[in-house]
Amino acid sequence: MSETGKEPIDETERTKAVARAFFEACNTHDLARIMDFFHPDIVHHARLSDYPKDGIAFVYKMTLQAFPDLRWNVLEVIAEKDRVASLIRYEGTHKGAYLHCSDSGRRVSFLSINIARVVDGKFIEHRGVLDELHLLTQIGALPDPILAQMS
Repeated sequence: MSETGKEPIDETERTKAVARAFFEACNTHDLARIMDFFHPDIVHHARLSDYPKDGIAFVYKMTLQAFPDLRWNVLEVIAEKDRVASLIRYEGTHKGAYLHCSDSGRRVSFLSINIARVVDGKFIEHRGVLDELHLLTQIGALPDPILAQMS
């Protein structure tokens, strides 16, 4: 037991707590606060290439401008030691340019799965899959029949 008489929080619980605090920060839309969760040496593994922290900042800034009321709804967080996986439902309104699509005014709801590694309370490595097919269909960038065929 710790000096306070409580059981010490294990690494898995600390990792889960970092993830939950991160998503709470995302819902504030405070870019500086969001970016503070990323280690200076973060590596984001993307489809085409890995990119560093400044690339992550660009994506968050672009996304928050396009969806100014975007909410990160945590559906599930699973952790083991320094690794954490989360299932997130995003909800918001398309009110700005996003991937060359102008403001549609449409409400959107889409999912992502994220896997990250935490070091010293910050994300040092991240992989994610965003359901862009549903997002792009909802903002009118892709016709509905494509979604119906792919679902």
